Amino acid sequence: MTKHLFSLLAFLLLLLNFSIAQSGCPNCVIDLPTLPSDTIFLGSSPDGEAMVPYDEDVSFRMPKTTTPVHEIDPGTPAGLNISKLTIIAMLNVPPGLSWEPSQFEFDPGNETDGCVKFCGTPLVPGYYEMQIFVTAQVLTLNQSTSFTMSIYIAPSTSTTTGFGLQNSVGCGEVTVSFENLILSNGDAGFDYFWDFGNGEVSNEENPGDITYSIPGIYEINYEAIVDTSEYEFTTVQIVDAGCNDLSLPPISNAPPELYIKIKDPSGDEIYVSDKINNAPLPSAFNVNIPLGPGDYTLEVRDDDLFGSDHCGTVTFNRMTNDTLEDGSLKVELSIIHPVFTIQSTDTVFVYEIPEPPIIIPAGVNEICEGEELVLEADYAENLQWYKDSIAVLGATDSTFTTSSSGIYWVEYTSPDGCSSVSEALSLLELPLPATPSFSEDGNWLEVLNPDLLPDDFSLQWYINGDAIPDANETSFCNTFDGVNLFTLEVTDNTTGCTNEFSIGVAFDPNADCTVATNELAAIGQSLRIFPNPANESLNVVFENENLSEVNIRILDVMGRQVSSHFFQHISSEFHEKLNLSDLNSGIYFLEIFGNNGRVVRRIVKE
Repeated sequence: MTKHLFSLLAFLLLLLNFSIAQSGCPNCVIDLPTLPSDTIFLGSSPDGEAMVPYDEDVSFRMPKTTTPVHEIDPGTPAGLNISKLTIIAMLNVPPGLSWEPSQFEFDPGNETDGCVKFCGTPLVPGYYEMQIFVTAQVLTLNQSTSFTMSIYIAPSTSTTTGFGLQNSVGCGEVTVSFENLILSNGDAGFDYFWDFGNGEVSNEENPGDITYSIPGIYEINYEAIVDTSEYEFTTVQIVDAGCNDLSLPPISNAPPELYIKIKDPSGDEIYVSDKINNAPLPSAFNVNIPLGPGDYTLEVRDDDLFGSDHCGTVTFNRMTNDTLEDGSLKVELSIIHPVFTIQSTDTVFVYEIPEPPIIIPAGVNEICEGEELVLEADYAENLQWYKDSIAVLGATDSTFTTSSSGIYWVEYTSPDGCSSVSEALSLLELPLPATPSFSEDGNWLEVLNPDLLPDDFSLQWYINGDAIPDANETSFCNTFDGVNLFTLEVTDNTTGCTNEFSIGVAFDPNADCTVATNELAAIGQSLRIFPNPANESLNVVFENENLSEVNIRILDVMGRQVSSHFFQHISSEFHEKLNLSDLNSGIYFLEIFGNNGRVVRRIVKE
């Protein structure tokens, strides 16, 4: 399968907007428009808002074959069946959200439509790049991959009767915007008071943003006093008039026929009431006229058969709230002036950013190839480990074991949804020195290719796992009876990394260890082996002065002989072609044995 196909498979799997495998949001509803049967479609993922419940379904249709993929990327071959898509996990989901898909595995040949429900209450606003891990199968090839998708969680908003808040929840430091809902629009009669809960207050209609830099819970208290209504003179109550009508016969006092007149501060008559016949006391008149500033007069009169009598006059203004008297006249006025007070309360939550997790060990660490390093964080849970800025799937425990080079760090998320990250740790994987393969000739053990040893190295020979004292050279004479396991360990003194090679060796009582390895130095200097790597044959060429016969053998990397060649009557230039057709591909060692020495070279069979 080409890399184009897998890059497009990652695109296909954007259809699966899933978070870390969680449950608790069942029964999503598939809602798709009319679509071709073999196509790619993904519904939109709505934005959310911090501290506001979120419950959304996202529907998708996956392709049955790579044909729709080919239409997008011509580098992907068309017509291949996609046999299975498996959802593994999704990381960096907004804290507070859970998810549940319609299913985890899909066989696009039989089922292409699915959905996922996101639910919960996102805790912290932000733009989240979520990492999705999936496995795709095309033909017989499985490919695990990851890709990202984003979701935006807007800052929280809150509205009361009098005001609204924006960005009222956050971590570490929160800057809150306030919206006054009782606006004056430039009119007089509006007074405001804000108590922001952090010691700051304001009388402004529209205060500026307030930054809360200390974690805590802050209660916002708001008050608006609206004094925009007119003074309304509603009723006059005549408690005692002091004037009564005469009634004949006999001569006696009768109830008066009362009415009132009102004049404004300029002396203009603005109100005359209807008459109340035989008015009982107290009697009331409904006036309902607005009052401006200044003094008004109220005259009470008795309407007789032969004109009207003056019962008394009182002076008042819009602030009057006492009983007024003029002689025997007593009146009570009802003057109203509505003033509205709106009080509202809301809350700002600033959660503490947790202390960054600490990784042990810290700083720069080195390990040898094949070794493991255990990283440990000082938090027990709610962790996510990262390597080179990519979340490591399933790495959520307090310890994390790794064996590869990279930059590592860990993120901790508190129950409030606030996160902090550790300092980065650099891990460098050091290469092992080359395997110190050696051969056995009689009782003589010798490194096959000393040129592969590190520039600065040390050696140690072992027998059956025990170090042999003072056995630290590239060759060793076996004097131990029986069959034993010999091991040669090489240490790169620059890095401290080691490697080893072992073979079983049987002691030969009829052999000795006399090998003059320096006798063939001239041959080693002129030796040419070509081509290397070789295919069917290998040319061996060197200048010869003293050798009358030459033995050549080929050993595998375990020191076992795989072929041997004997030559006599050698001329001044040795040139022979060795047949390698029976050898498997791999690394071998070629040994040249003369009358009194040997030369070893590394060869590669393709």
